Amino acid sequence: MRVLKVGKRVGYREDYIFWHMIHTLTSKYNYSLITTSEDQKEVWIENDKEKKYPIIRFMRYDFDWANVLKKDLQRTAMNGENIRKQLVKKNADIFNIYVSQFKPVDDYESIIKNVIKHQKTTITSTIIDSLSWKEELASIEQQLDKSMMIDTIPEEAAEYQVQEIKSRVLSAAVNKRKAEQKVFNFGKPILTKVFLAIQIVVFILMEIAGSSESTATLVEFGAKYNPYILQGQWWRFITPIFIHIGFLHLALNSMALFYLGASVERIYGSVRVFFIYLFAGFMGVVASFVSTDTLSAGASGAIFGCLGALLYFGITNKKLFFRTMGMNIIVLLIVNLALGFIMPGIDNAGHMGGLVGGFLAAAAVGLPKTSKRLYQLAATAVLIAGSAALILYGFKDQADNNYDLTLSSLAQEYISAGDNEKAEEVLIKAISINSNSPNAYFLLGNLEVDQKEYEKAKEYYLQTIGKSPQFHQAHYNLALTYLQQGEVEKAKEKLDEALEIAPSESSYRELRTEIDNWLKENKE
Repeated sequence: MRVLKVGKRVGYREDYIFWHMIHTLTSKYNYSLITTSEDQKEVWIENDKEKKYPIIRFMRYDFDWANVLKKDLQRTAMNGENIRKQLVKKNADIFNIYVSQFKPVDDYESIIKNVIKHQKTTITSTIIDSLSWKEELASIEQQLDKSMMIDTIPEEAAEYQVQEIKSRVLSAAVNKRKAEQKVFNFGKPILTKVFLAIQIVVFILMEIAGSSESTATLVEFGAKYNPYILQGQWWRFITPIFIHIGFLHLALNSMALFYLGASVERIYGSVRVFFIYLFAGFMGVVASFVSTDTLSAGASGAIFGCLGALLYFGITNKKLFFRTMGMNIIVLLIVNLALGFIMPGIDNAGHMGGLVGGFLAAAAVGLPKTSKRLYQLAATAVLIAGSAALILYGFKDQADNNYDLTLSSLAQEYISAGDNEKAEEVLIKAISINSNSPNAYFLLGNLEVDQKEYEKAKEYYLQTIGKSPQFHQAHYNLALTYLQQGEVEKAKEKLDEALEIAPSESSYRELRTEIDNWLKENKE
């Protein structure tokens, strides 16, 4: 950010005071350089732990008239508000220090003593000059509650002395920026590329096997499928992370993983990211398992976990986070969560689970070169207890669900593909989960008819009717089965029951007419 500037350079005593104060605050009191003007006459520093004046602005300018001071104060208020927004502060109290050879010759005191308020920024100002610098410096020290460590000023302060202090300030700022940049280059995005490659290869294999949008193919490759998880297929809490439903789903998640995953891996390193990514994905699947019984898959939960890891980084490195990526990450998170609530077909529970899981996993493994054992142990405890509680709740809650329609739909897809053996296996699982599964019994009856096992088919159809008396298709198919065995009267009886439930079914009426004609002919 570039600030507005005014003025021209005069004198070394004032420069000595100017840079000595900045050096003291940055080296002794943990203030950091925010920005400087091109001529280095205007310097902004900040320490977010300071309560009274977290932001201080220094201005080296030799004033002649008060109107110049007034205009600069207006510019300072606008620049201060911009810096407040840049630092993401709710309010900003700024201490504004002018260093001048002389004070303005006309009335300036009413201007300098006036506290300026601009939007959410408040500016308190003072002027220190070379004539009365001791008194004014004491006032500044009292305001800041800090010693500026200036006892004397060389009578003939040389340029090299000023340059030496200035170099220390600017070198420290450069070194600090370099150290901050190292934070973003701790690791290389190797694992991100591995995860990308895995999900692309899995997608290709799914397309070869059938279709990535086929329920049967998705289930076979390990998508989240509650009935099978309840049957003990625990690996389905992990495998959905690498499975995608359609090319667009794969493309969007791959793009998000490429950028977010790489950012997280550069900060945390590959070993930590391995745990963060997989645990976030795991928590996303668990949250989806608890909240919905629909089939689902995708890396979205793990990718939201990357956002969670970046949020944890933001909490532990607030200034660096907001100065670099903070607002972009927050906006991205808000937009994606909002889309999840607005657009249909998005597993928002999985996203939220992944976000929380990624945050907790990041807290558990910690940031590189930091040691917060107590926090890491606490995060690990919450992570283990929370995931265990969620899984137990999910198994208890989902066990009461009837997956008859869900599993029958999968079985029907196998039947359409000609894989009756696989369909039968699925239907038997449906009945083992919940015996009150009329659709499963009905389809098993159909499979027995295909095998010409009419007695077995009748048993299944009767079971269907027993579970669901209004299942008119079962009455109709049972009638057809009776006809295959020559039991016309029983067939007529069941067909009448089907017509009573569904009188508009033309195929039922046509068969009824055929039976009546047959009975009439045989009676004669």
